[in-house]
Amino acid sequence: MQPLTARRPVRFGFALILVAMAAMAQSTDQKIEDLQTKVNQLEQKLAGAQPAATSSPDASQPKTGITTSAGPEGFVLRSADGNFIWRFGLDFQVDNRAFPGESNVALPDGILIRRARPTFSGTIYKYIDFYVRPDFGQGQTVLYEAYAQLNYFKHVNLRFGKFKPPVGLERLQSDDDTSFVERGLPTLLVPSRDIGFQLAGDIWTQRIGYQVGVFNGVPDNSLSDSAPSDHRDYAARLFFTPFFPEKKNPLRGLGFGLAATGGNVDGIALPSYKSFGQNTFITFASGVTSAGHRTRLAPQMYYYLGPFGLLSEYTISEEGFQKGAVRRDIALRSWQVGASYILTGERKVFNTLTPRRPFDPHNRQWGAVEIAVRTAGFSVEKGLFNYGLASSTNSARMAREWIGGVNWYLNRMLRISLDYGNTNFEGGATTGNRSSERALITRFQVNIS
Repeated sequence: MQPLTARRPVRFGFALILVAMAAMAQSTDQKIEDLQTKVNQLEQKLAGAQPAATSSPDASQPKTGITTSAGPEGFVLRSADGNFIWRFGLDFQVDNRAFPGESNVALPDGILIRRARPTFSGTIYKYIDFYVRPDFGQGQTVLYEAYAQLNYFKHVNLRFGKFKPPVGLERLQSDDDTSFVERGLPTLLVPSRDIGFQLAGDIWTQRIGYQVGVFNGVPDNSLSDSAPSDHRDYAARLFFTPFFPEKKNPLRGLGFGLAATGGNVDGIALPSYKSFGQNTFITFASGVTSAGHRTRLAPQMYYYLGPFGLLSEYTISEEGFQKGAVRRDIALRSWQVGASYILTGERKVFNTLTPRRPFDPHNRQWGAVEIAVRTAGFSVEKGLFNYGLASSTNSARMAREWIGGVNWYLNRMLRISLDYGNTNFEGGATTGNRSSERALITRFQVNIS
């Protein structure tokens, strides 16, 4: 046992250590408190300089960034607020034309690129749409459409540039949406594209629509990039779909209307009238020019019920022609009735058909199949020949066509069509009637728009 005197220094040492540790702990606690005070002061300063953060972004701050997408409607660039949109599409058609039998036609059998049209379209500043579409098909370069449209007002929009005037019903359909590879004979008497201004909209939403426009004026079934004179062509159309908003009404797919144009044709090139096989069947005499007035009237209708579709129109045009001192107004008339039925059950519409089961053999999906038939007629007033404006030995007084076709829609973008057409003529040959045209046309079509 150690003496008591030896324990005192040890106890004294432990006491000193405990006192030092307590002092250090008190010093550390004081430093932590001082640091916490400084942190609190800094947070208060930051809180006074800017609003407190929330869990969601401030809606008042503008959105930034661009989104991209690709699909059946093309390749799309879109601003974050949706006010600016850029779309790139394509319309590409390859045709194989054959003229079987003994038909006497000018065009040989062959394969050609019927249309090759890239499409640039979109929206700027939310309310202005634009559309630009050139064509590089058939060895040519043509600007088919280039226009902008202001959509701010509810019942009226303003379109200006080069586009389809509001006349022929089938002409107003896209090239990719028609039931046949070539449009019917009434399209020969209406403009293809023209440069001008147009007001359009709904008088009664989804029930009564209108278009009114002023244009340069172009030959029938044609287009131009210039004004042939200081005269203008005026066009108007009124179209009714009175039952369209009523989803269960069997007349929901009924549409009918009337279009008309009026204007001067001085300086406009002579028109060209072509058959289903794209052979010219009216040739004007040497020295004939377009002159005087032109008036068109075009009643039209369609009806769609489930997979069934019907389209019909009639067009009459009274046009002025001149040869030397002779100037005469000649009436030209044309009509058509076409019907189609989708065997796979999709609903037929005026616009693009989308198969319910796009082509995918692995999953036993084959797309949509449609059959279609059409008959049409075209006639020219006898004055065209009586006044020497054309010769009955090389121009037909009348044409009548019967067309049958099958369309296979592999998906919304790819379609294969096979049409057979027979066109009979009255006149047009030195021996009497021109030989009938028998045309078999196969089309492979890609449409991204």
